[in-house]
Amino acid sequence: MSLSISMIQIGIGFGLALIISLAAYAVHSLSRSGALAATLLGTAVFGLGGLPWAVLLLGFFISSSLLSRLFRRRKQSVEEKFSKGSRRDAAQVAANGGIAGLLALVQAVFPASPLPWLAAAAALAAANADTWATELGVLSPTLPRLITTGKAVERGTSGGLTPLGTLAALGGAALIGLLAVLFPPAEVMLPAMAVFGLVTLAGLLGSLVDSLLGATVQAIYTCPQCARETERHPLHSCGTPTRRVRGWRWLNNDGVNAACTLSAAGAAALCAALLLPGRISPVHSLLEGGSSMKISSPAFRDAANIPARFTCEGENLSPQLDWSGVPAGARSLALVVSDPDAPGGTFIHWVLYNLPPQTTGLPEGLPTSERLSSGASQGRNDFGRIGYGGPCPPPGKPHRYIFTLYALDLAPDLPAGLNAARLNNLMRGHILEQASLTGLYQR
Repeated sequence: MSLSISMIQIGIGFGLALIISLAAYAVHSLSRSGALAATLLGTAVFGLGGLPWAVLLLGFFISSSLLSRLFRRRKQSVEEKFSKGSRRDAAQVAANGGIAGLLALVQAVFPASPLPWLAAAAALAAANADTWATELGVLSPTLPRLITTGKAVERGTSGGLTPLGTLAALGGAALIGLLAVLFPPAEVMLPAMAVFGLVTLAGLLGSLVDSLLGATVQAIYTCPQCARETERHPLHSCGTPTRRVRGWRWLNNDGVNAACTLSAAGAAALCAALLLPGRISPVHSLLEGGSSMKISSPAFRDAANIPARFTCEGENLSPQLDWSGVPAGARSLALVVSDPDAPGGTFIHWVLYNLPPQTTGLPEGLPTSERLSSGASQGRNDFGRIGYGGPCPPPGKPHRYIFTLYALDLAPDLPAGLNAARLNNLMRGHILEQASLTGLYQR
């Protein structure tokens, strides 16, 4: 599939990331290398993912940075145990946000799938949970207890848990889960509670993985001068060379943080693939013994060019579409055609719904009327018109046009004249399965 993301969107993403990174550097939340890494990460996340991805990254960065600056004096007594200070460098930025950045690239390749965004949300929820637990856990009136043995340990000890720290981790994960509910991408048609629960619990799980690794295999050192354990190496805060007492030499705190976010992303993706509706992944369909829904067109193959007669430069006809594998429980079908590469964000070209579930396709050149002879309804596209509006991109790289078919458990009686946003809200939580076909067009 083409990665023809709009250069305008990438440029806007770069500009926002640069401004935020420079501001964070100015207030000492980022080091020079951290600001550079944050600019690259923000460009990928903002430029490729848009607002839903940007909100999650900013939610993590702003909330965790603020907590790092609060109660600083009360935390000075344990800062010598941590490998680094509150001013994040490039390695810390990559460890906390790198997985989300990679998943933004995956989303660009598979724009119709909600899995990359859900996994990225979980990864950032884990990073936020871990940061909140670290920043607030040291303020607990009770000593932490090691996650592996339950033995009381000094404050700031890797792998130590307190009730306040665990509650803070849950709150940090829940904040990202709430943002995921409030700002979901158009392709995520899941119930709000499912998104919130999945992101929050995966984030909390990731923070516990962080604690487990910190208590078992993370490299921990001791300072002969101070006779205290620390993550710092090769020198303690007092300037004395430190000696390793346990753990893998190569696994430092940045590596543990990366494992924390990766485990949360993996858990969220796996749970979504296994437990949520079959459109998420073919895994569900295989487990249920059913066949996946498929959509195609005799006019063009998947990921191939759309003929000009179906565009604004030709006759602007809707193409013939064929589909199969509609699940038995479907009560109606809906179709949305979108361009995720449009300069101003995703542009909707066609909204069609109330299709009878026994329908197996659409003929070429449907009329532009609200009601069709089959009983289906056509909604309003982003040209402001009812019915199909063909590809009409600005000159430049090819754009992707994604024809997404939804099998719904909704009766075919949705109101006429819906746009994509209103249809998405009505479909949320009622999608049994979905299939997509992607065509390319360039002017």
